Amino acid sequence: MDILEKLFELQDLKYKDFNQKLILNIDKDKIIGIKVPVLRKFAKDFYKNNLEKANSFMNELPHFYMEENNLHLFFIENIKDFKTCMEYTQKILPYIDNWQSCDIFLPKIFKNHKS
Repeated sequence: MDILEKLFELQDLKYKDFNQKLILNIDKDKIIGIKVPVLRKFAKDFYKNNLEKANSFMNELPHFYMEENNLHLFFIENIKDFKTCMEYTQKILPYIDNWQSCDIFLPKIFKNHKS
């Protein structure tokens, strides 16, 4: 199954409507409507079990949907190597265009590198 198909399986239309009212700078057609904890869990499980597909997804920029960007950010949070984490972070940053995506991203490895 392809990642985008799975994201649409996780869609919550009520949450999409709610999110559209909060994130005004994103076109409503670019929001799938997936609750952040649901997407975070999917990302963790997918990254753990499909590392090659996750890495391939992270190299396919730009993404169309906000949740694709958020998924990308959650994949980065699972990277254990600081240098690799920073490389992927720098690649996605130009495409982050809303407050939600900024607020949800915090790789644990950043805590060990505060310079």
